[in-house]
Amino acid sequence: MKKSLLALAVLGAFAGAASAQSSVTIYGSLDLAVTKGNGGTAPNNSANGTSKAWIEKQSNGSRLGFRGNEDLGGGLSAQFQIEHRFTPDDGAAANPFWAGRSYVQLSSASAGRVYLGREYTPAFWPAVKSDPFGWDGVAQAGSTMWAGFLSPANVSTLTTVNSSGAVVSANPSSGVRTSNTVGYKSPNISGLTANLAVALGEGVVGRDAGFNIEYGAGPIYAALGYEKISKAGAASTVANDGNSLVNFAFHYDLGVVKPILYYARAKINAGTAVSLTNKYWMLGALAPIGGGTLKAAYGRLQPDANTPASTPWANQNQSKLGLGYDYPLSKRTNVYGDVGMGRANNASNNTTWALGVKHTF
Repeated sequence: MKKSLLALAVLGAFAGAASAQSSVTIYGSLDLAVTKGNGGTAPNNSANGTSKAWIEKQSNGSRLGFRGNEDLGGGLSAQFQIEHRFTPDDGAAANPFWAGRSYVQLSSASAGRVYLGREYTPAFWPAVKSDPFGWDGVAQAGSTMWAGFLSPANVSTLTTVNSSGAVVSANPSSGVRTSNTVGYKSPNISGLTANLAVALGEGVVGRDAGFNIEYGAGPIYAALGYEKISKAGAASTVANDGNSLVNFAFHYDLGVVKPILYYARAKINAGTAVSLTNKYWMLGALAPIGGGTLKAAYGRLQPDANTPASTPWANQNQSKLGLGYDYPLSKRTNVYGDVGMGRANNASNNTTWALGVKHTF
């Protein structure tokens, strides 16, 4: 009996040592809001379109994820992350199942990290960090900050067929994430970091490559991002060959308010005779008030004058004002109210509001 207890104690000691060197974390969030729109025809990103119905939907993408870390010694470590997305109002799962993230990486404390799999593009970070709403909810600036780069119309042209005639969704980018990615993230040097990534076409479509440089120290955040599609030579992808995005962000935290400036320039249909250049700018602010956070943003999309009417921006300037307030009930639960107001040439104003709750774990 004593030998058995001793053996269990020894095994427990070894198990404790192993768990101290490696770990797996389960995390997630659920978000739902009641929303209502006025049915206007102007574009209003993530709002309710022309519907006047009461709609229950998420503002922040609900998720279930797993993160793992293993200490390899000598300043080296290995990590993985897989993240499933779903809509909690109806329980429907995203497709692909691990749509959020799915990557493995090797890290060095002094040299940075190399990752492989599905991950956010480098140019996404200056954009999402500059949206006061974090690309979430009816008030968000969101994908309009791409200025048309990899809009739904352009993404669909990246779909092709294989030798058997079956449709293959071979798009290397979903707009904010890329599959089949090889990337590098530098260590943080006095607030300065860099991120480079290439999404491989794997013999079907072209590469999607990009980088960012970010600086965050004290009250300042500044960032530059770039992304480009190249070698898209198949008939279904040639219009996107050379499409590119450059974006810039600057924030300054004054304590009582954080002003935000963002600008993007996108080159669209670069592989055709009619190449388009769209521009987008946004002014935003975050302010701590009454125990919560007041959020505001005003953005304007200025399409190329040659933009055809068949594209999502329909040859018209678009603007959006977003206002919202988040109030934390605890470290894991907050309630919020948002309103987004979209305007465009030759369209009726579109206004949508939302009241919701978000819980993280």
